Amino acid sequence: MSRELKTLRPPTEEVNLFWEVANVLNLRSTLALYLLTKRGGRKIMYIGKAGSQTIRSRLLCASKERLSKKRVECRVLVAGLQTSRRVTKKLVDDVERLLIFLVQPEWNRVGKRSCRLHHQELIVNCDGKWPLRQSRYSCLDEFPLELHYRSE
Repeated sequence: MSRELKTLRPPTEEVNLFWEVANVLNLRSTLALYLLTKRGGRKIMYIGKAGSQTIRSRLLCASKERLSKKRVECRVLVAGLQTSRRVTKKLVDDVERLLIFLVQPEWNRVGKRSCRLHHQELIVNCDGKWPLRQSRYSCLDEFPLELHYRSE
């Protein structure tokens, strides 16, 4: 008589992000996300991603000079993607786009007015040091009506 092993929870297609304060190790991460919050505050000022570069090199690149001129003390949080999917640059890009579109960080310029995703069924769960009350983001659930959505 053979028995099948059953897991309590099947692998998820959702993307889970566990946010933690930046440190020497996680700043070396690639295929990860980072965000800036006002120190001591819960407001997200900027959301970014690291694809082939490290988070540290993304924070120090010339395109981020305008952020350092804001004269606001910020805290950096970092998150890697945990999912049963294959983590690719396209998936990281989609997670960043979805969060920028739905959170509307003040310092992000691109991606606040429209959202173009490769993975239209994307669901993102944020945990750890995530500063906002809402922790689940998806274009399938509560997509804002006042913003424009375009798919490729």
